[in-house]
Amino acid sequence: MLGLLKKLSSGKKKQSEPTLSERDLNGRNHVGYPTMQLSREIDKLVKAKYAPIKRIVKFYIAMLFFKWGPSVINTTLSDEQLANLSGRNVQMVYLLLFRDMLRHISSLAKLKHFAEDWPEQFAQEILENCNMLSDSDDVDIAKKEALFANTQLFDIDNTIDPDHLENTVIPDWTIPLAELIMLKPATIYHCHRPLMAVILKKKK
Repeated sequence: MLGLLKKLSSGKKKQSEPTLSERDLNGRNHVGYPTMQLSREIDKLVKAKYAPIKRIVKFYIAMLFFKWGPSVINTTLSDEQLANLSGRNVQMVYLLLFRDMLRHISSLAKLKHFAEDWPEQFAQEILENCNMLSDSDDVDIAKKEALFANTQLFDIDNTIDPDHLENTVIPDWTIPLAELIMLKPATIYHCHRPLMAVILKKKK
């Protein structure tokens, strides 16, 4: 599925490509296409209004949206789970983690010409541009509305021992995000926290 996502992001199509398996089709439809839509909307907004954070955004998206995220989904979810995975839920989890990254960097430095609540404005515009809460048959809308309304800055203070991942204390904020995409809370933390450590180290 990771290779398929890379093909989608390149925008290139080859003639006589092999027929996709059912798993690859589900990966494309439930992870690949939703991720591409979210990434495009973020890219457009950064170019239009938030150019000073372009490098940070590019790094975070490349690692979470196109590397670690699809990789853990592919290796963790069964065929049945992937078939039932909601692309809108994938988008929401990515957006919530992305917004948290913006909140963290905004607390370190006041970006010139940016509004005080620019991370919230950024995320709200992406939410609306992707029509993320507009599907009438979406059974998780209430959960996602509550998660999006949450103003909590995610706790990323707990360090990760790469040799003993099981010893990491996983904060509670990961639980509802993990439930949306059928992953373990630890997986969410192990994806988000290392990226934030790199970004915040560079910002200091």
